[in-house]
Amino acid sequence: MKTKDFPGGDDSLMRRLPIALLLGLLAVNATADSTVLRCGAVVDVEREQLVQRQDILVSDGVIAAVGSGIAAPDGASVIDLSGHYCLPGLIDAHTHLMVGGPSLNSSSAEKTLVALRNAQTMLQHGYTALRIPGDGDVGFGSIALRDAIANGLFTGPRMQVAPHYLCPLGGHCDRNALAPDSGVPTAPHVIAAGEDAAREAVRRELKYGADWIKVHATGGIMSVGDDPWVQSFTDAELAAFSDETHRHGKRITAHIHGASAVKSAVRAGFDSIEHGTLMDDEAIDMMVESETWLVPTVYVLDYIVGSTQSRRMTPEIMAKAREVAKIRDDSFRKAYKAGVRMAVGSDQIFPHRHSAREFAALVRLGVTPMDAIVMGTLNGATLMGLEDEIGSVEAGKQADVIAVPGNPLDDISILESVEFVMLGGKIIRND
Repeated sequence: MKTKDFPGGDDSLMRRLPIALLLGLLAVNATADSTVLRCGAVVDVEREQLVQRQDILVSDGVIAAVGSGIAAPDGASVIDLSGHYCLPGLIDAHTHLMVGGPSLNSSSAEKTLVALRNAQTMLQHGYTALRIPGDGDVGFGSIALRDAIANGLFTGPRMQVAPHYLCPLGGHCDRNALAPDSGVPTAPHVIAAGEDAAREAVRRELKYGADWIKVHATGGIMSVGDDPWVQSFTDAELAAFSDETHRHGKRITAHIHGASAVKSAVRAGFDSIEHGTLMDDEAIDMMVESETWLVPTVYVLDYIVGSTQSRRMTPEIMAKAREVAKIRDDSFRKAYKAGVRMAVGSDQIFPHRHSAREFAALVRLGVTPMDAIVMGTLNGATLMGLEDEIGSVEAGKQADVIAVPGNPLDDISILESVEFVMLGGKIIRND
C-alpha cells in the first residue's frame, strides 16, 4: 500500500463530487449545526494516501465536504487542528467491556455499569465504534448498554453486540476451574451438545437483540482444562450455528486458535474468525478464497507472554500462551502476505485505555502503518456492514473524526495519544 503526500494541499476529494451535489453540500444553512475542522493533514483510508492541509466541513453530524480552503458557513464553529493529523474514528472489532469488574459475585447491572465506564474510556481514546463478540454476563447487559447509547441516554461509541460466548460443556467459556461440587450452575450459554441445541442458542440470542452470534470453537489461553488446538464443536454443530444465524439475516464469528477449526468454520460459512493464531497454509488459503475476515488480536498475546505480576497468569495459562506465541507470528505474517482480510481488535484483559497498542503490535509483525490504520477504520466498518456510514473521512458519512499530534504513518504509536475526538459531529475531546 502506498502513501502519497501533497505538499501544496489537494482539493481532489471535492473535485470528485458531482458539481450539483457539491454546491448542495456547501450551501449549509446558517442555522444548521456546522463545524469546520482545519486539519494539518487527513489520512485518506479509501485511497490510502496522506493529504496535506485539508478542511472537514461537518453539518448536522455528517461530513458535508472534505478539501482545502473550505469557507466556514455563517455561524459555524472553526476548530484549528492545523498541527494535527486527522483520521476516521478508530473501530475495535473485538472488545470486551465487562472486563475489569468482579465476576461471579457481580450482578448483570453491576457489570453493565463497568461496561459503560470502559466504553466511555475507549471513546475518549479515539474509538468511535465497537463490536463486542460476547461478554462476561449471564444477562443481556451489553444489549441494554448498546440501546441506551443509541437512544442518547449516555454518550458512548457506536456498538454491535454478540451478548454471550456460546461454547460447549468444558469449553473456553465454561467454569472449568470450579470444583464439580461447588454448587455453581453451568451458565445458560454453555451448550451441552447437538445441532438442535446450537440452533436454540442462536434463537435465544437473537430474541433479545443480538447483532452477532459468537461461538467458541476451540479452547483458549485464559482458561483452564481446554486446548487451543482442539476443535470444541463438531462440524455439524458449527454448520448449525452458521445456518441458523444467516437464516435470520445476522452475522456470526468464532473464537478459534487451531487450524482445523478455522477450516471447519470457513466451510460452515462463518463471517469472521477471532485470533486464528495457529492457522496453517491450507487454512490461510481457505480464508483468502472465502473472503472470511480475521480479527487477529495480536497485542493481547504479547501482553500475556510478557506478564509477570498478574495472579490470573497461572502456570497452565502461561504455558499455553508461550506455545501459541511460537507459532502465531509466522502464521500471522503468512496470512497478511496472502491477503486475508483483517480488522483490528484488542480483546482486552488489560486496561481499556491501552487498546490502541494493537496498532504498534501489528506493525511490529510487518503490517505497514497505512494497512494497520485501514484495518482499524474502514475494514472494521466493512466487517460490521457499516462501510457506507463510517470508517473513512468522506462526504456523506457520519462525522466520526479523531486527531493526533504526529504523523501515524511515521510512528504508529501516536494513535495511543489521541487529542481530539468527534462522534457524529459532537466534540467528545479537544485537548
